[in-house]
Order: sequence, then structure tokens, then C-alpha cells
Amino acid sequence: MRCLYLWFSVSLLLFFMASAPAQSDVIVRQITYAGWQNAYQLSNGDVELVFVPQIGRIMRYGPVGGPNMLWNNPTMLGKTASLEAAAKEWPNFGGDKLWPAPQSVWNWPPDPYLDSAPQTVRVLPNHHLLAIGQASPQSGIRFEREIALAPKGDEVTLINTMINTSSKPVKWAIWEIFQANDPLRVYLPTNISGHFAEGYLKMSDTLPPIDRIHGQLVLSRSHTTSYKVGSDAPDIRIRALVSGYTVSLTAKLLKGTYPDGGCTMEVYSNPDAAPYMEMELLAPIVQLRPGEQTRFVTQWHLGPPQGP
Repeated sequence: MRCLYLWFSVSLLLFFMASAPAQSDVIVRQITYAGWQNAYQLSNGDVELVFVPQIGRIMRYGPVGGPNMLWNNPTMLGKTASLEAAAKEWPNFGGDKLWPAPQSVWNWPPDPYLDSAPQTVRVLPNHHLLAIGQASPQSGIRFEREIALAPKGDEVTLINTMINTSSKPVKWAIWEIFQANDPLRVYLPTNISGHFAEGYLKMSDTLPPIDRIHGQLVLSRSHTTSYKVGSDAPDIRIRALVSGYTVSLTAKLLKGTYPDGGCTMEVYSNPDAAPYMEMELLAPIVQLRPGEQTRFVTQWHLGPPQGP
């Protein structure tokens, strides 16, 4: 009888162990990354992600031991920028970060409190990271990002939160900017029944030759000139071919008015010698009273090369 009881107890324990959430498959470590100490690395054995608190952004996403999908500015590795310096000249570190939209309200350079100021990081019990940005007296908001890597596979989920930290109402949209590392191509969905006559928005005076295949713009980086395009397609999914992989950014369509005439997504192409293209996801513009907040959830995936 004791043997039977012991067998039953062990079997029950193994059952609960097998059915328990596999959050422990995600390992969180503090490392030195490209000269930045105490960066946070998330890894599940398949892919890894690195967040650098000193500059408030994700600087690596890619297969373990493989190429980085995110562009890192080689002239800025291990460096930081003071608020005073960043207010005069944008410190383009690369990586992935949040800005408020529309840009037409704040013009240039970006708000240094939101773009590159140090952030506080907490490791949550579920092995997610919570990155807490600084409150900006300029924009009246701060950002928080809960960064979650799936226990297996390539999926990253970002819960992006914007909080009104001022004493008066503010009106912004959450804007995510992913600087893809010299992609071979970027695919942007178009919308022939949307706000823009050609199915997309030309955001630059001149554009290089652009192909359209299966309802998507096929964009290549120009080596000599910058350009930008936008789309109000309801299927919010931008893909880039980077170093033999396809990296995808997705979000759900939300109710409300989107920035830049209705754009849900935008792509910016940068010339040499900073070879990156930005995959940008936008949320609707919201008005927040003091203390109110809004969220915008985005996801990343990594896979084999894919065409249109």
C-alpha cells in the first residue's frame, strides 16, 4: 500500500510539473552589452533580447548566438547622453524605443526625457521586465514597457503604456520605432480603400522606385537619400528581411484617430553611413487627464526568409 501511495504521489507531482507554466524557461540575467554594464538579457534558448536601462531601449533581438535584428550605432556603443546634450542633438543609439506622436507637434529633436534618458527596470515574478521611463516636463507624460519573451520560440510581447504625469490634459499617441539592421527589403501593407489615393502616404518629397506586390509595398534602403512612407492598412504587420531572417512587428487595430492622416504604420529609410530602416507602429491619438494612462500592445516574431 505504501508503494502504491508513493507511486501515486510521484505521478501527481510529475503531472503538475508538466502542466505548470514554463515561465522558468526564460532566463533573465544582467550582463555587459556593447560596453553598457548591467544590461538585462532575456533568453529562452531560441532567441534573446537585451534592454539597456542607461539609454532606455531594447538594443538586441535575434537568435541565440546569431545576428541582431536591431541596428546598433557603432559610434555610440557604451555611451550615454545628458539631457542637455540630447535636447540639442539627437543621440541616435539605434535599437527600439517609444516616442509620442504626432511628430509635427514636437518637431525635432525628440524629447530627451522620453528618447534616451535612463530608465528603472524591475524583473517581475513571471520573468518579464518592467522598464519605467522618466516623466517629461516637456511632453507631460512618461512611458512604461512590460517586455515579455515567450518560454519557447521567437515571440516577444510589449505592453507599452503612456501615463499623463502633468497637471493638465495631454493629447498624444504611442509610437514604437524599431530600427532594423540594414534590411534587404521591408514589406508594408497598403490599403486601397483607405485615406490615401494610392493606398499609402508619401511622407517625403521624393521616393525611390517602389514595387507593389500582393497589396504590399516592397521597400529597399536607398544608399544616398532618406525617405518615408506611411499606411493606414488595418492589418498592422510590417516585415523586414535582415541577415537571412524575417522579423515581423504586429499590433491590433484600435478604435480612434491615428496620427499623420490615419497612419497605423510607417517606414523610414536612412542612407549610408547609418544603414537602417525604421519599422514604426502607431496607436490612436488619445487625450489623457492627469494620472490617466493608455496602452498599446505590440508583438515581434522571427522566422525564415519570406516574400510578399
